[in-house]
Amino acid sequence: MPASATTGSFLPPRLLERLGGLEVVAKTVVRGFLAGSHRSPRHGAGEDFAKHRDYQQGDDIRYLDWKLFARTDRLHVREFEERSNLSAYLVLDASLSMEFADGDDPSKLRYACYVAAALAHLMLGSGDAVGLAAFGAQPQLLSPPRARRGQLHDLLLQLERLRPAGSGSAADVLDRVGGALPRGGRVVLVSDLLEDDDGDALVASAGRLRARGDEVIVMRVLTPVEAGERGGGPGLFFDPERPAREIAAVPEADAGYARRVAEYYARIADRLRERGVEYVALTTEQPVESALAAWVAARRG
Repeated sequence: MPASATTGSFLPPRLLERLGGLEVVAKTVVRGFLAGSHRSPRHGAGEDFAKHRDYQQGDDIRYLDWKLFARTDRLHVREFEERSNLSAYLVLDASLSMEFADGDDPSKLRYACYVAAALAHLMLGSGDAVGLAAFGAQPQLLSPPRARRGQLHDLLLQLERLRPAGSGSAADVLDRVGGALPRGGRVVLVSDLLEDDDGDALVASAGRLRARGDEVIVMRVLTPVEAGERGGGPGLFFDPERPAREIAAVPEADAGYARRVAEYYARIADRLRERGVEYVALTTEQPVESALAAWVAARRG
């Protein structure tokens, strides 16, 4: 992530929780995101321009084409064809490893909830139908994609209830999402991608979704300590999903640690991209709105 994407007036994630629940957080993040991008994702959402026709009394003046009026001296309105709503699933990793937090920053799961809440707010505001799935103790389809009034509130309640548990794989829930989602939908996975098989099953399931025509976005969430960007000090470390596996280590003194972590995620990212899956790297110290703005700017570029 470029340095410019993480600076500015955006709130650090550790301060977001002080604002209140996820509804307030989502609105704050989306406002910051829109202000930072200077462009609303709602422009033209849900409809495509079809043709002009002569203005008739009672037509909505918002659809008058003033540029055409300047050329022809006649009033015309723009007519649009509605596009069918895109169906999307937000998929959250709620396994035990997502409980880890770095200092005052939020846990990986809480940060993932911030990201999911903001994306739900944006997509529902654009007319998309959005659902929620999670995995950890077991794969769960928590809410089917809907675009109805009240869906954002329902999704935020489900996110608030998520608790880290178990050690499930993303592949199982992605396959279930594929069975429930109409072809040509969107799947956004937010996870630390710490998979026992080096991500083999995850990459395969994401590839199956792409092969059937879905847009797939994988957002990796990691703490700065885990990424090797900040020292963790000496201690006895263990995998929360495998408590019996203990390692005595001093990560900040291990010159190869950051390199090994980077190589692990680079391999997963490369394999996902080979299958047409978009990969986004996030850390829990990044302001959520600037991280989303940088991601959208990269997509436009």
